Amino acid sequence: MTLNKPTIFLSHITEEKEIAISLKEFLEKKFLKTVNVFASSHEESIRLGDDWLNTIKKSMKDCQLIIIICSPISISRPWINFEAGAGWVKDIPVIPFCHSGLTPGKLPVPINSFQGGLLNNQDDIKKLFNRIAELLNITAPDSDDKDFFNAVNSFEIKIRSGLLFQDTSFIFNLLYRQVELLKYSIYASTLDFEHLAKIDIRNSNIRDHKFTFNDIYNFLNISFLSIHSHKKVFEVYHGSVHQLVDNIKFVLTYNNINISPKIRELLNSLLFSIVRVDDWFDEASLIDKQRDNQLRDLALKLIKEEPLPPTKKFSNMINHYIDYYNSLLFYQNWVADYETEMINILKEK
Repeated sequence: MTLNKPTIFLSHITEEKEIAISLKEFLEKKFLKTVNVFASSHEESIRLGDDWLNTIKKSMKDCQLIIIICSPISISRPWINFEAGAGWVKDIPVIPFCHSGLTPGKLPVPINSFQGGLLNNQDDIKKLFNRIAELLNITAPDSDDKDFFNAVNSFEIKIRSGLLFQDTSFIFNLLYRQVELLKYSIYASTLDFEHLAKIDIRNSNIRDHKFTFNDIYNFLNISFLSIHSHKKVFEVYHGSVHQLVDNIKFVLTYNNINISPKIRELLNSLLFSIVRVDDWFDEASLIDKQRDNQLRDLALKLIKEEPLPPTKKFSNMINHYIDYYNSLLFYQNWVADYETEMINILKEK
């Protein structure tokens, strides 16, 4: 490596070495090798016999610019965030370049604090060229290159139809039953038997379902589902959230699963939402276990007659049902966002 040349450090994961090498060769060709581009996957960057970790450490120490290659897969890896953080600490400019469906606006903290661009966008590449030209104190060369942009597009197709698609399909199938039970619970809590029977839950857009606090009196109804035929709606609801949390814990602790940023965010939000169903469950169970229907009738009366919007009272049983209602709203939005993100990824196959 020639020390008098400015060095650009390409941070990337092993699975995306193809696109990193394409970018390295593209930059070196356009800048006529007046700049060193370090990519750990390239045979010229780390030679046989080199200490891999020390070579990366030295390249980061000597570099004047760090480019972070970001995808829905790579940004979940700790090494990418480590290298971005190292650049920030050393006051080295860090530029995240996104591909395969990820955009700068969807980058997670702390990478989203850096001004980024898209690898397949010629205007963004032109801005990168201008930044590199400033380091060299030269005029930026022409950034147009049909072969490079074709290589990026081909790689994006491979990523979308490969690892991310496969693992997203795995997550979708793993969580499918619990998500469907959660949808059922939201509808069944807010519709009587007659109206519930008319809903095609599997193909419905739950975001379009409108209900108020006064509708949730149906939560004590017997479940329509054959697999839970002896359970009440609130029990199916509570159980489905707990089962969903258990499966999400498995997904999030399994390091080899590639998860898009938005799906990961949604899974984490549900993981920490379990208190929303535990807050009211004991009260609902207590009412359901009463042999005398007097307490049950009082609860239903309070729900049906509560002025809207519902407000909590000091030491009043209605507070538990307001918690139930608020949890339904939370999970309605969660399911709608989750299904939207899943469709966006899976439909690209």
